[in-house]
Amino acid sequence: MKKIFILAMAAAAMVSCTSNKYTISGTSEEFVDGKWAFLGEQKGREFVKSDSVQIAGNSFTLNGEVETPYATYIAIGESNARPEMYIQLVVEPGKIEVKKLNPEHRSFSAVGTAMNDKQSDFNNKAWELHKNDGSEEEYIALQKSFIEENIDNILGLNAFKGSYYYFEPQDVIALIDAMPAAAQEELAKTKESAEKALKVLPGNPYIDVVEKDADGKEISLKSVVENKNNKYVLLDFWASWCGPCMAEVPHLKATYKAFHKKGFEIYGASFDRAREPWLKAIEDKEMDWVHVSALKMWDNQARHDYAVNSIPANFLIDCATGEIIATQLRGEELEAKIAELLK
Repeated sequence: MKKIFILAMAAAAMVSCTSNKYTISGTSEEFVDGKWAFLGEQKGREFVKSDSVQIAGNSFTLNGEVETPYATYIAIGESNARPEMYIQLVVEPGKIEVKKLNPEHRSFSAVGTAMNDKQSDFNNKAWELHKNDGSEEEYIALQKSFIEENIDNILGLNAFKGSYYYFEPQDVIALIDAMPAAAQEELAKTKESAEKALKVLPGNPYIDVVEKDADGKEISLKSVVENKNNKYVLLDFWASWCGPCMAEVPHLKATYKAFHKKGFEIYGASFDRAREPWLKAIEDKEMDWVHVSALKMWDNQARHDYAVNSIPANFLIDCATGEIIATQLRGEELEAKIAELLK
């Protein structure tokens, strides 16, 4: 009996010693012989490699040990060049296989372990939504549900980091509050930004912005709102380098042309860094409204006050009350809203 007990203890010890081992493997014609598979992470513009193996027979295998699961990438490419392909995965104990689960979907997924299977399942659901022309609202709901289901692990944290700017401020705060203490600490600034965003939702008073125009003169948002000729002012955050911002310009111009004389004004606050492209965009696109910029890209006070995490972003202000009455008016929605207000 004693011998059996000792053998059982030895077996348990062996399991405990090997339970943190992982294997990452993949086979595909897209994994070209002679190239390399790298395990690593993106830091700024550089991919920092922690392990690598040369591809042979269109296959690769990486082995190692991990104490705590973490999210990272497998990258494929030449040994001394920027990787050509990135595959996201969670490094955790077990056999992880990198493969294409859907032949219609170009990207690879990692499967074979608990968290990688969950991520792969989400990727497939997201792909189905895309294939069937699902709405942005449906995708946001799917993403939020995935975060809630994984609120206590690395999947939920990573998904949140990649999508929180799609959520309403109150949802951002609620999700962060439900996370483990370490994640809450990491996301403290994001929560602070969401709390600020609550203060600039419709129904709240606008916050003044003071930046310089093309002549270097400080122009305050307050001076525009309090101009007796103006009834409604659109605070518009944009940049010359922002494609979606420039795509909104025709709608801004059409609305401005139709309603400026009736009391509609635009206060454009640019996130440009360089003066020349900012002014060139204004001139080339004939944007004839008020323009200011701190010329600091994202590092400006207005961005922080209005909790702007992506552009274009806008806030419509009622000059009579000083309240924000609408946000994120895009495309024809802007002209329709101003037409309704100034009918």
